[in-house]
Amino acid sequence: MPKLIDHGRRRAELAEAAWRVILRDGVGHVSVRAVAAEAGLSTGSLRHVFKTQSELLVFALELVLDRVRARVAALPPRPAIRATVEAVAREMLPLDADRRTEMEIFTALFTAANAAECLKRPRAQAHDALRDACRWMIGQLDQGAVLAPGLDVELEARRLHALLDGLAAHLLYEPPSAETGWATRVLSAHLDSLEK
Repeated sequence: MPKLIDHGRRRAELAEAAWRVILRDGVGHVSVRAVAAEAGLSTGSLRHVFKTQSELLVFALELVLDRVRARVAALPPRPAIRATVEAVAREMLPLDADRRTEMEIFTALFTAANAAECLKRPRAQAHDALRDACRWMIGQLDQGAVLAPGLDVELEARRLHALLDGLAAHLLYEPPSAETGWATRVLSAHLDSLEK
C-alpha cells in the first residue's frame, strides 16, 4: 500500500528548509535545488509540492503569519482586556528563539519583495494584517473603557504598529543571547500610557 503524505505538513517542512537556507545563505540563494538538498529530497519531489521558486517563497512568508495567528489563537483567556492586548502584542515580537527565527525570515522576505514581484502582494497583506491587529488591540482597549478618553483610535493603532515594528527591529539588531525583557517593559509602558 502506498505511503500517504500529509501535503500540508510537507509544504511546511519545505518552507522550513527554505527558512534554513535564507538564514544561512540569504534569500538570493533560495533555489529549488538548494531547498530540496536542505530538505533531503529530490528536486522533482519539491516541484511536486511547489511548482515554482516564487510559490515556495510566498508560502515561506505566509507560514510566518500563520504561526503568529496560531499562537495568538492559542492564548489562554485573560481576566482583563489590557492583559489580553499585551499578550497578543507580545506574540508579534521576537522574544524567544522560534519567534526570532520567524522575524528574521519575515524581515528577509519583506525586504526581498523590493526586487521579487511575487512577494509584493504577500508583503502588503502581511503589513495590512499587522495594522489590522493593532486596530483590533486599540479597539479592544477603547470598547473596554480602558483607553483614555479623547485619544484618536486610528492614530493609536498606527503608533502601536510603529512601536511593534521598531521593537522587533531592535530585538533583531541585538545578538540572539541578549536579554529581551526591555522590549516587553517598553510595550507595557506604552500600553500604560494609553489608559485612563
